[in-house]
Amino acid sequence: MSDEQLVNKPRRRNTKERIVDEAEVLATLHGIEHLKLQDVADKIGIKLPSVYAHFSGREDILAAMSARINKGMAQFYLIKPGELPADTLHRSAQEILTFLGENPAYYRLMLRDYSVPLGYDPLNHRAAVNQNFSLPHEIQELHSRIQSLLEKIQTAPSDFRAKDYSASVHGYILMSLSWLPTQANEDGKVFVDFASLSANLKTLVARLIKNI
Repeated sequence: MSDEQLVNKPRRRNTKERIVDEAEVLATLHGIEHLKLQDVADKIGIKLPSVYAHFSGREDILAAMSARINKGMAQFYLIKPGELPADTLHRSAQEILTFLGENPAYYRLMLRDYSVPLGYDPLNHRAAVNQNFSLPHEIQELHSRIQSLLEKIQTAPSDFRAKDYSASVHGYILMSLSWLPTQANEDGKVFVDFASLSANLKTLVARLIKNI
């Protein structure tokens, strides 16, 4: 087999990755709180002890899912050559909508994690009274990129910061996606139709940019 064939050959997903993949599918269907490890094992065709050979429990699988979210979020708000800061903000908002809209388990996990002061997942600790905390470094870097873009657009000093922008735009995306009905296509693939949110998201970003 040539080197080119080796490079182009799809990599088989190992059992650990397949467990997280199936957990995402089931979380999309039934929600985070109804995710059961036995169901994951059954869908993959393995025994429950095999799941525990890779993960300590359900929260460990959700932590792996959260790591995927953070890795995905780390790719946004990167300026492309020749792109204006405002265009980067608009493009990235739409890309985040697509990223979460195509992975309903992700925004469901994020909303679940936000529901308690420190979060369920140690990767995503939230602020709590009398508690020290820090956001994941991927999210900190995301906010740094947003802040840099905002400062390039602002014509005067402003108290509107990256966290304000993130709360407005990402909060809109999360809440709006959570209100959409879950559907299934002819092949049984579960999805949400988020196309209708695109225009409103574009308007929201434009208004935020105009008023900073």
